[in-house]
Amino acid sequence: MKNPKNFPVIFALIAALAQSGCSAVAPTADQSDSAKPSSSGSGSSSGSTAPSSSASATPTESRLKDLTVDMAMSASIPSVCGFPAGKLSKGVLQKKHPQYSNASVPNIPDKKLVVAGDLTGDDVKELAAVIYCDKGGVRWPSHIQLFENTAKGIAALGKPFQMGDVNGGARGILESLKFAKGQLEVTDRQLMPMDPAVQPTGKIKAALKWDGKKLVATAIQDLANPENGTLKMATVNGTWCQLSAQGKINSKKCLEINYPQLTQKGQDPQSLTYWVNNGFTELAYFGAPLGTIYTPGAKIKDPANPSAPTAQQDKYRLYNSQTQETYVRQGK
Repeated sequence: MKNPKNFPVIFALIAALAQSGCSAVAPTADQSDSAKPSSSGSGSSSGSTAPSSSASATPTESRLKDLTVDMAMSASIPSVCGFPAGKLSKGVLQKKHPQYSNASVPNIPDKKLVVAGDLTGDDVKELAAVIYCDKGGVRWPSHIQLFENTAKGIAALGKPFQMGDVNGGARGILESLKFAKGQLEVTDRQLMPMDPAVQPTGKIKAALKWDGKKLVATAIQDLANPENGTLKMATVNGTWCQLSAQGKINSKKCLEINYPQLTQKGQDPQSLTYWVNNGFTELAYFGAPLGTIYTPGAKIKDPANPSAPTAQQDKYRLYNSQTQETYVRQGK
């Protein structure tokens, strides 16, 4: 058995060794700070995988916000109803008419008449907004203005589309505006040939599309007379020149049709109406028939005029059975 008198000496040696060992491995306060990895160093895994914000920032193009109804309420618009161009404030143009001091300024009458959709085919939505104004108690037809998103924000796209170009001049605020299948669908009143301008009795639904420069009508449906079906503008609009009995085109006697407007040389523009008769579209103005539209390939059948021209069957023709005149659409 070991001598118990030696135990105090052994314990003292162990304590001394422990104290010297701890002081050898424990750094001072200054040593501890210098041993920490710097934020810019690569000795730490966290430092190497988390670059500073200045290092990660790269010049990129700003992403634009989607257009909203509220953005249209403060957009700049071109001249409309004779008012100068200007910026809307809460949907109202803060400018005076240069001629009619009592005229109601252009305004967006209802947020429901602002819709979004891709009309230009670039996968970016545009806004379409109804703008209304009057002559100081005398209403004007509604207008539709398109807006697009640009690097500088919302901007007008093209000129205002006047509904009077498709509703015969009927005045007032549109009933509805919708976006469907890449086009706008509008419901509005239609001015019939014998109607006062402020009391239209007809009602239409029109389809409008962007043709690269402006809004144009592609089809009109007569809601007051559903049996008349839908009139496609591609079958009626254009220049129509008279066909002689010999099958020759008389370029000096032509009609210009931009439905619902008819223009003849030496006469004021007139409003057209249409209806469907046995599958054929009939056009008339002020109650007088303008003629029947015959599509390419169809034969003109008129029992009262067996000698109706049979030439130019590869083109659209307009035949008036009363005057026995035939017009051929040019360039299409």
